[in-house]
Amino acid sequence: MALAIDATSNATGSGAGPFTWLHTCAGSDRLLKVDIFYYDGVDTVSAVTYNGDAMTVISGSTVSNGQYTVTSYGLIAPDTGSNTISVTFTGNVFDFGAGAISWTGADQATPFGTAATATGTSTAPSVNASSASGEIVSDALVIVHGGTLTVDGSQSQQWNAPTANAFIKYAGSTEAGAGTTTMSWSNSTSQAWAIAAVPVKPAAAGSFQSAWAIGANTVILGAA
Repeated sequence: MALAIDATSNATGSGAGPFTWLHTCAGSDRLLKVDIFYYDGVDTVSAVTYNGDAMTVISGSTVSNGQYTVTSYGLIAPDTGSNTISVTFTGNVFDFGAGAISWTGADQATPFGTAATATGTSTAPSVNASSASGEIVSDALVIVHGGTLTVDGSQSQQWNAPTANAFIKYAGSTEAGAGTTTMSWSNSTSQAWAIAAVPVKPAAAGSFQSAWAIGANTVILGAA
């Protein structure tokens, strides 16, 4: 089974939380990625769960530009069906957004490659991720809400919206992997931003076995 997006969902809010919404996972070799975006200089994410199962931070995916932060969490083999994602912070947050992507055909041992991050203040947020053919790079962008944000034409936008109080905008997209995959956006006005991107790896090819008889002997060829 080729690596593919199964479903997406997103949510916004502000205050104490926890922030919850429903997301549906299905299929085989499942993987769930949740990108969290927030505007707050003091509080941080304390827990992320799916159907009560703890999700873990994707190594190297957290990046801040002043009070603007994006961080990504992952869960291998999430439960199937429509279940609740819950995000808890250490205190009240000024503004919060989140986007979730579930995948099928994902590697069940080491599903994420090396995360890449970048920050800046400009009209052109971007980051370069090391990837490979067969993988899909998933990015997460937080930017001060001002102007019009547009995804690069080589990417598939998954969400692009202001948060509940419109202090920030949160966005995410995907693109087929290559040796170096550039994830880029354009904004009509120069704003502070932070972006993280991580490759999602496909499940290993399934094993096969072939056998035929030669005389009284059976010859078996196989590959793991």
